[in-house]
Amino acid sequence: MTPKHRYLIKISLIYSILILFSIIWLMPFYIALVTSLKSHRETYVTNVLQPPSSPRIEAWIEAWSRLARPFFNSLLISVVSTFLCVIIGMMAGYYLVRFNFRGAQALFFSIAVATFIPYQILLIPITQLISYLNLMRSYLGLILTYTLLFSPWAALISSSFFLTIPKEFEEAAFVDGAGILETFLRVIIPISLPGIISTTIIIFMGIWNEFLFAVTLSMDPAIRPIQPEVANLRGTTTVAWNVLMAGSIIAALPPILISMILGKYFIKGLLAGALKR
Repeated sequence: MTPKHRYLIKISLIYSILILFSIIWLMPFYIALVTSLKSHRETYVTNVLQPPSSPRIEAWIEAWSRLARPFFNSLLISVVSTFLCVIIGMMAGYYLVRFNFRGAQALFFSIAVATFIPYQILLIPITQLISYLNLMRSYLGLILTYTLLFSPWAALISSSFFLTIPKEFEEAAFVDGAGILETFLRVIIPISLPGIISTTIIIFMGIWNEFLFAVTLSMDPAIRPIQPEVANLRGTTTVAWNVLMAGSIIAALPPILISMILGKYFIKGLLAGALKR
């Protein structure tokens, strides 16, 4: 067997495995899509893989009518919370990796440990805090909660990108008379833009998909995010699978669109953080 034949066999095997995993990964989305286009009766009498006999959009209309307000609630909460987390995380991460002070390593280690603590442990303390501040029925309560939960993540992720930036850039800015804040805004942030975009995507997806605090702290249905409302699409006596699947796809659209639009920056940022120059 020639080297060319071995190479072709190797490439064919790799692509076959990738195609197989792609089909497995896309299968739940396919099932959700075809189910959302079926009638309520058809979801119970046909195979889940079978396409609808005549596609219907009634389930989509009903799902959107019930999810429109929660969708925009989640959009508002996620965008504001992500912005605050990224701003706080960038400043904290930069300070931790660039300024030597007593207890810096211990603080960095504490932040790293905090990001891996199961956040369910914090449910009761944060609920008590939000209740004490009388924010249980407001957007501000959820925004404050997510800022507290995800800021350590943003700081830890951002710090890994700042470590890849040579100190010579900052030293040159200091020589030119720039202050710390000006150097951070005009030198560090432009260089770290792929990492900042990666951090933003990770934090936004985490907040958008969060369920436990969303269902616990949104006492008022008017401010409830989309994830708890998707769970409410199941129906009462029987599960309305078509409506539930349509709602699930609607809830998944923003993360999917963000990944498609900013995916190349996301990968570039991850590689920049993983490989120190």
